[in-house]
Amino acid sequence: MVVLSVDVGLRACGYVICGVKGLKTELIREGQIKPNPKEALPQKLNYIFEFLAGQIDRYTPQALIVEKLYSHYRHPATLGVLAQVRGIIALLARRKGIDFFEYSPRRARQSFLGRGSANSGQVKKMAEGVTGRKFNSAHSADAFSLVVAFSHDQKVRKILKGAL
Repeated sequence: MVVLSVDVGLRACGYVICGVKGLKTELIREGQIKPNPKEALPQKLNYIFEFLAGQIDRYTPQALIVEKLYSHYRHPATLGVLAQVRGIIALLARRKGIDFFEYSPRRARQSFLGRGSANSGQVKKMAEGVTGRKFNSAHSADAFSLVVAFSHDQKVRKILKGAL
């Protein structure tokens, strides 16, 4: 199964495209989406939407994975902007007929590192160790950790389904 995972942001969205088979995760592509900071919000959202639509057309993933929203109480405006980015990604999944999954950053890091309180630098280092490839950013490494959480979740669902 091919999956697309996105670490949601407005200045930079990290993304990975991976092949997932059981608990084995193979990195196919990794990078960042960086809209022009001088453009207005609608143009930035469109840029992210169009970029991801192109990746979906090229790699035809069966699942799209994003982080659940979290914002520090000191930065409530950030939550609104991230919700808009996440909303266009959810819309894109719906329009392309792709299953949509979401995991909290804590859950993803727990699945990946065994510790939900790990920082992005630790996630990046682990992602590089697991894949044997240098990651361009901590954002794309965070997206990779979401894929690992997804693969674990799918494995558990399969086991539970077989037990019924």
